[in-house]
Amino acid sequence: MTETAGAIDAWATLVQPGTIDRWPPEFISIFRRYGTLPLFERGMTSDEILENMDAAGVDRLMLSAFGYGDYHIIRNEEVAEVCAKHPDRFTGVGTVDPRGKPMDVVREVERLSKGLGLRGVRLEPYAYGDGMVGAPPNAKMYWPIYAKCVELGLPVAIQVGHTGPLLPSEAGRPIYLDEVALAFPELVIIGCHIGQPWHEEMMILAWKHPNVYVETSARTPKHWPPEFVKFASTYGQDKVLWATDYPLLTFDRTLEELRALGLSDTAYRKVVRDNAIRAFGLER
Repeated sequence: MTETAGAIDAWATLVQPGTIDRWPPEFISIFRRYGTLPLFERGMTSDEILENMDAAGVDRLMLSAFGYGDYHIIRNEEVAEVCAKHPDRFTGVGTVDPRGKPMDVVREVERLSKGLGLRGVRLEPYAYGDGMVGAPPNAKMYWPIYAKCVELGLPVAIQVGHTGPLLPSEAGRPIYLDEVALAFPELVIIGCHIGQPWHEEMMILAWKHPNVYVETSARTPKHWPPEFVKFASTYGQDKVLWATDYPLLTFDRTLEELRALGLSDTAYRKVVRDNAIRAFGLER
């Protein structure tokens, strides 16, 4: 079963040809350290992405928009356009800058959902600060977003843990999400990138709150902390979503390393497929 589970990648980045100049230097440094800068420089067509998915047994990508400060790196409209061409393989996740006027932000969340057909909102707390201090996700500027996402049935995928780019990490402490989950119990919260070095905070929040999940993008299974491997294998198997942050990591590498961890067939299927369907409401 593990070879044919029909994986769903919970976090992939739309990196199209000719878009490398949109990325600021603090991100180029992390692409270089991962050894994937040439992929970002070249970009990938939809056909190339689909070929890589087929080769690895990946059924669907949650394809993300991304903004940083004044950089509109991957616009919601671009993601929606690609997903509309391949609705059976790509599902879009939009983004919004919480620093805007609250009603403008709320209207953008509604637009990306009802107007563009995107199925979630991606937030990066480090990106909403001043370059030295980020904005933790319990700050009041996020709350209109959370309320609107509950109304629309959209999950929120939030970066947690240290930042790979040369940006402040403190806002990524998972414990800030505890207040959010208590205030918005209906909101589906996906803590992305495991949360290292505070992964145990993220694990306990996912265990504690019914609608909180932890996602593994940009963290190859070979280097998952032992505590997290146990979590994904046993008591947390209903709360872990496999993801790559593709093309930062590749589908085949991460799935091969995940199989090597020895998860049961049941746990493996939950991690690579079933939990994503539930968290993103894909059955709808």
